[in-house]
Order: sequence, then C-alpha cells, then structure tokens
Amino acid sequence: MALVLKDRVKETTTVTGSGTVTLGGSVVGFQSFSDALTDGDTTFYALSHRTAAEWEVGIGTYTSGTLSRDTILESSNSGSAVSFTAGTKDVFLTYPAEKSVFKNADESVDFPSDVNVAGSLDVAGSAEVETYIDLKTTVATKPAHAAGRLFYDEAFGALAVYNDEADITLQVGQEEYIRVKNNSGATITNGTPVYLTGEDASTPTIDVARADGTYNASQAVGVATHDIENNTVGYVTTRGLIADVDTSHLTVGERVHVAVGASGGTQTDAPSYPYYATDIGICLISDASSGCIYVYVESHAFETLRVTENAHFDSNVTVAGDFTVLGTQTIASSENISLSGAFNYFNSGDTIGDANTTFTGTGLDDATFTGHYEGTTTNKTFYVKIDATGTPDTFSWSKDNFATTEATGVAITGADQTLEDNISVFFNATTGHTVGDIWSGSASPVNVDSGIASNRNTGTSGIGYTHMGLYYDVSTNKWTFFDEYSPEPQGTIDTTHASFSYGTAKAGTFEGNLDGNVTGDVTGNLIGSVTGTVSSLSNHDTGGLVEGSNLYYTAARANTAIDTRVDKAFVDALDVDAETLDGSTKTVILADAEANALALSIALG
Repeated sequence: MALVLKDRVKETTTVTGSGTVTLGGSVVGFQSFSDALTDGDTTFYALSHRTAAEWEVGIGTYTSGTLSRDTILESSNSGSAVSFTAGTKDVFLTYPAEKSVFKNADESVDFPSDVNVAGSLDVAGSAEVETYIDLKTTVATKPAHAAGRLFYDEAFGALAVYNDEADITLQVGQEEYIRVKNNSGATITNGTPVYLTGEDASTPTIDVARADGTYNASQAVGVATHDIENNTVGYVTTRGLIADVDTSHLTVGERVHVAVGASGGTQTDAPSYPYYATDIGICLISDASSGCIYVYVESHAFETLRVTENAHFDSNVTVAGDFTVLGTQTIASSENISLSGAFNYFNSGDTIGDANTTFTGTGLDDATFTGHYEGTTTNKTFYVKIDATGTPDTFSWSKDNFATTEATGVAITGADQTLEDNISVFFNATTGHTVGDIWSGSASPVNVDSGIASNRNTGTSGIGYTHMGLYYDVSTNKWTFFDEYSPEPQGTIDTTHASFSYGTAKAGTFEGNLDGNVTGDVTGNLIGSVTGTVSSLSNHDTGGLVEGSNLYYTAARANTAIDTRVDKAFVDALDVDAETLDGSTKTVILADAEANALALSIALG
C-alpha cells in the first residue's frame, strides 16, 4: 500500500519490548490511527515513553489497531529498535527530518534520494540535474501529442520531441527539420522534395522542386515530412527518415533523385543533361503506402566547382564553355579526338598563368594573370593592387611597381579584364579583398619550335620506340618533317641528335621550291633548276629546257639537227667507203635524213 501522512494523529500504548505496538486509543484533540489509515498503509511514526528516556522514530505498517515497527530511522538506542520498559507511551504520526523535503536558506530544495512522480511534475522555473534523467517510456506508453513534450521513443531508440505539428515526431540526433511556410498555391504532400523560394515573416518559404526547372528549382533543401497545406506552416526533413510515403516507383538501396515534371516528386534514375540532378537520399522500403526514404540531400549541379586534389570521372564529360588546362601535359587515352574548329591553335595558353602569378599581401589571394603575351618587350612585369574595397572592390595597375600607374579605381568584374599586350587580370571574387595587396607577373615573347608529333614502335625489329611529326623550325624558318626522334618532342627539336632523321613527304601535288630528292613521277610544269639525275623525261614536253652540258634528243630533234649539219661535204670528209666501210673514198649520200642519221651513226661506230 501507499505511504500515508496525516495531520494530528496520536494514540497511547503500553507496549513493552521491541515488538508490534498495540494502539490504546486516541488522545484528546487528535485523530486515531484508524481514522487516518487503512489496513496495509505505511506511515512515519514516533514512539516515546512518557516517564523514561526511551524514544524511536521509524516507518511502520498499520493493521487493525496495531502498528508494526518495520524500519527504525532514529532512536534512543543508537538508531536500533528500542526495548521499551513498562509504562505509558505516546505513538503518533510524524515527519522525520531525514525524509523531509524543505527549502534551504537560498530557497533551493534538496532531495536526499530518488523522487518518483506518479502524475505530472510542473516546474515553474528551471530544473538542474547534476547526473542524469531516466526516461522509461515504452512503445506501449508512448505519450499522446502535446507541443513541447519530450520522451524516449523506444521504437527508434532515440529521444523524441513533439512540436506544434501533431502528424510528426522528431527523433533527436536521427533527423533534422526546418520550419517552413508553403505559399506555392497548392498543398505539398508528404514525401515531396521542396526548394526554398524566400521568406515570410522570417519563416522560409517553399515550392515543389523539379529537375527540369531552373537551377534554383532543382536544388532541393529537403523533403516535406507531412502534408503542408497552402499558406500554412509545416516542417521539411533535411536529414533523417521519411516514413509512410509512396515509394513503389523506387528501388530499394538505390539513390533517390528529384523528378522531372511540374509535379516534382522522386525518381530512381538521375536526370541527364539538360536537366539538373539532385540526390535526396536512399530508398529503404519500396511500398505504395508504407515506403521509407533516408533523406540526405546532395546536389549534382554546381554554379562553380573547385577540386583541390585529383578527380576521376567514370563516364562522359561535356564542357559547354571554354576548357582551360593549367598543367604541363594533357593525356587523352582516346581512339581519336574530333575538333569542330577549322584551326587548332597551339602555343597560345596563358603566358603568366596561375603558376607564375605572385601574391604579396595578407588578404584574399584569388587573382591570376591570363592571356597569351603579344608584346615584343622581354620580361615585361605587370602589377595589380587593390586600391579600395566596396561593392565591388577596385584595383589599380602598373608596369613599374607603381612608380607610375596605368589606371586606378578599376571595378572588379569577375571576368578577364584587359591590361596590355593581350594580358588580362582575372579575380574570382569581386569583394572581400584587402587594400594594398598586390599581384605581379612577368611575360616575354615566345619563339619556339611548334608542331605536331606522335610516336611509333617497331618492336624488336627496326628502330623500336621513336617519335615522328611535323614542326616549324624557328632556327631555319622552315616547316620540317621527321620520322625518327628519341627525346620527347618539346621546346627546341635537336636536329643534331643522333636519333633525328628527316622524314619523307608523299603528296599528290607540290607547289613552290622543292629542295631534296624526288622519287616517282612528276606531272605538270617543272619551273626552276633541277640539280641531280633525271631518269626519264619520256612523258614530258622538254621544249623549254635549257640544255646545258647534258643534251637529250628526241627523234624529231635529231632529224632536224642532222638535216642541218650532215651534207655531201660532211660525209666526203669522213672518207668512208659506203659499200665496204673500210675507209675508201667512195661516198654514198642517202636521200632520207633519217637514213643519213643512220649512216652517221654507223660511221661514228
């Protein structure tokens, strides 16, 4: 039974020894024990001998006119049960000091041991707990909703809190909410991804997120954790579990994405370009009514992206803008590279660039000199200095470390800003700089061999691994082919290297001066001098050739020459016998020039 305390309860007894007290009746002006207690009730009692120094304070149990002495709290027997002597004693209900609760001098109250509250405990001020609080709520005793109620949620193994929305319970540490207002014009249903649109009376406003809208509309901040009616305040889960939603269209264990379409919602596949992909979490249960998603928002679309270490892309990458590579070598392990431009422009990157831009200052270091230097001055140095802060910050620039200044108060735009000779300065941020901070960088004309090279490998036979290509040799001002070159082609090509070999060019038509051997037929006009041996001109008109010392005759040209030079006097002078060819003076002149040529040929042996 319960411990019962009552006012002015007192009787007498003549009990002796240390046994149960038999109650002898109430004292005038007091209640009897039977008036205040029922059988089985426990109470605090005091028992005192009227004429002897014997007393006892304890806890007893009332039963039909008797009081057992169960626990002794204080006594004249050093805290043990007293063996009372004969005589009358008073027995009454009391409030033992060690069981009392009272205000201290500072108005505080100390509890000597555990405090059990069967009902509600209302604390008007603050409550300080020096060790811990045990919340023993079970699934069966989960309390009804009341805003501000705190309890242990046994089903989730977490501390739980009720807020002003009766449809939801916040499991502390397992999920996070933001309080929002739906001013979209329609109800946003439980489980719908939403994005922030602004604020209303310091409360964020929301609308349905969709992958095929604007970039901002795709950036889901979380998922509605209950139905939020239009123009009402509700809650959005930014991290944690969303339960009892339709996930029948999703796949367990797969990422969940903001869906395409005006109604928003979720889908398994990540939307592809030109849509914006946003992960909202992972599907844990696929079901039409009791589905569950663990919400953890991650966007795939970024306005800017910076990676401080290596990055790897497992699939295709499309760059809609310019692609700038600041490294020293770009390796493409591709079968081929297709370029849409009519010209591929080499040796035209940033002359100074990020690597050679020097920062001197204490503030934000975000500037880079860009552009390919087109000036003719060697080691021209550019200086840029923050001269004022604001919205935006401004800079001045100089070519002699501000002994003179080219311009001042130039507003930072966040784009390339031209200085001189095609050199620009680029600031990543337009504000947040420190006055006096300086960036500098030097540039010189670049005149180096430029071209295209590849490699080949003949294996164990031939030359093995080597390079071949075409380049413009700035030392000779000539385009040059090579088919062997062991060093990596870069900088100046060393034509004196032991491995260097000029290449052979094969083409359909050549125009201009040709220096070197030609193997194969030459079709068309050959204008200019030929040095070397011509193996055959049989298929070409040689009428315009300047003969020099090497004569080449066709039959027609030979006949004409013989007709002019071979006459009777010429033949007679040969003194050849036409019949015996033995040197006789008999001479026969043939009528046909061709025959005369033959005779001349025979005569000349």
